[in-house]
Amino acid sequence: MCVTMALAGCARNADQASRTASDFLEAFFKMDYAGAAAFCSSDISALLMDTIPADAYPSEEIRDKVLEASRGTGFKIVSSSELPGSDSVRVSYEIQPYGAARGTVIARTMTLVKTGRDFKIVSLE
Repeated sequence: MCVTMALAGCARNADQASRTASDFLEAFFKMDYAGAAAFCSSDISALLMDTIPADAYPSEEIRDKVLEASRGTGFKIVSSSELPGSDSVRVSYEIQPYGAARGTVIARTMTLVKTGRDFKIVSLE
């Protein structure tokens, strides 16, 4: 019974981390960097907040094209697994770039660490 409860706890952590990863990616591709930063460690959050501000684009037309491409980019969480002996979960995901040939995906991973009741992204690869 203890083994079953331990495995259920791991599955809940992996599921919770996957939800956090998905929420982060959704905010990121909507170019809501403040929203995305809320799911990250302070280091990654600072990097996101230094991302190009909306008024830094050379023209409205270019800003609109960047926004369209970002919002048109898709993603899929592929797997999540708890790293042994830690409060960390590795999440594998695929990005489907806007305008890329059908079936084109970019495989990536991120690592999340449980902080209190929540998970925070500490590494993006």
